[in-house]
Amino acid sequence: MIKPLNKSEFRLDKRTKQIFFGILLLYSLVAFHLSNKKYAKFITAPEISNVALPTTSHVEQLNLKELRVKDRKLKDLREQLVMAFPYEPEKPIPRRIWQTWKVKEDSLDFPASFRSYQRDWTEAATLQGFEYMLVPDDNIEAFLQNLYGELPLVLKAFKEMPKNILKADFLRYLLLYARGGIYSDMDTFPLKPLNKWPSVDREKLKTFKETRKPVPYKGFKSEEVVAQNEREPGLVIGIEADPDRTDWSDWFARRIQFCQWTIQSKPGHPVLRELILNITATTLYSVSSVKKTAEELIDKTHKNDYNVNYRDKRARDSHYDHDETKTDKNVDGSDIMNWTGPGIFSDMVMQYLNNLIQNNNDVLLLNGNIYTPTTVDPAEAAAQDENGVSTKKFYRKIIESLLVNRHIPWEFFTLITEPITVDDLMILPITSFSPDVGQMNAKGMDDEMALVKHQFEGSWKGDAGHD
Repeated sequence: MIKPLNKSEFRLDKRTKQIFFGILLLYSLVAFHLSNKKYAKFITAPEISNVALPTTSHVEQLNLKELRVKDRKLKDLREQLVMAFPYEPEKPIPRRIWQTWKVKEDSLDFPASFRSYQRDWTEAATLQGFEYMLVPDDNIEAFLQNLYGELPLVLKAFKEMPKNILKADFLRYLLLYARGGIYSDMDTFPLKPLNKWPSVDREKLKTFKETRKPVPYKGFKSEEVVAQNEREPGLVIGIEADPDRTDWSDWFARRIQFCQWTIQSKPGHPVLRELILNITATTLYSVSSVKKTAEELIDKTHKNDYNVNYRDKRARDSHYDHDETKTDKNVDGSDIMNWTGPGIFSDMVMQYLNNLIQNNNDVLLLNGNIYTPTTVDPAEAAAQDENGVSTKKFYRKIIESLLVNRHIPWEFFTLITEPITVDDLMILPITSFSPDVGQMNAKGMDDEMALVKHQFEGSWKGDAGHD
């Protein structure tokens, strides 16, 4: 027979239940935050003066793909970024669209000429089950504080940038690194259903990976490659410029230049991590108001890595004052290109891709632009195309660079008409984000590979305070 509880036992039992449910609630809260991969509430962020700013240019001894945080002291900004937003390549790309603008879409000051573009994106999102997010200027500070509150160096760099166009570039990388999805400028609109992009169309992905022969490189061990036919790429970018002309440097920052007005990414992708690290370090070292602090944090053996004045052609200009710090009065187009724009973006992509094949033997390179389906001998195809206009005419140079130097040359990406994948990066042809530009072999909006139309209304940045 079960003995009934007396009043004192009942009170004890009730108190025990309260304690139990209190502990359960606390555990649930902790589990929720940990599942969100935010360590901010549980790890005290180091002061700015205690966090090192490692270089992104001299990383030969690091495998950027496989970085792991060894402990939670987090004295290094790269480690902080890894811990804050761990990369999970097995997960799908978030179905989310990001755009940024000076005001909210319902404001009377929202430019009428962009309302139709913005409506196209929101309608595409609704039809395809995507979330649409427009971040107006008034919300940026609070938004970034929420995402990067435990990374004070990143927030400091954003605040100290002397031009709004620098902030506009930086913001897109910060949003994608933290939350993932598609970012696209306001002067763009989608041409294809978002779920039909080659990066997320499962059938297209499977067919692409099954019908492309791997491109070999020195040390490549094909038997170690794990079949991942249905896994979506982690970072999707397009070719912005591929100028096959001798005076290309008069018009573009890089011979092969990657587009950053439209980017698709999973959260935490290593390319975005390295880019954010580079931009943060460059800003803190190149802006006079914070340079003194940054000098204590950088790798002093590679000081020029942090100086925007030593980027690209300017580094070879003996008449330029390379010690000049940056203000809102002296930032020019070269600075923007090589600080936050397509120049440094292209550099970070190329550096990461080459770090991949130099530190891993199982990276899969798929490039049907030089390797036709396996029934055709690639060397024979190259010989037939030496006077043609396709990537195949560079076949020998590409293969020699890969097999001898373990290096991916820029020719690997030139004249492409179909996607390329290197590990989990997908590079799309110029037609994908730049149809109808009338040059560099870009095709029209009705082409199968045309995904986004860019109106190239660059003046909007100045008009809206983003220059």
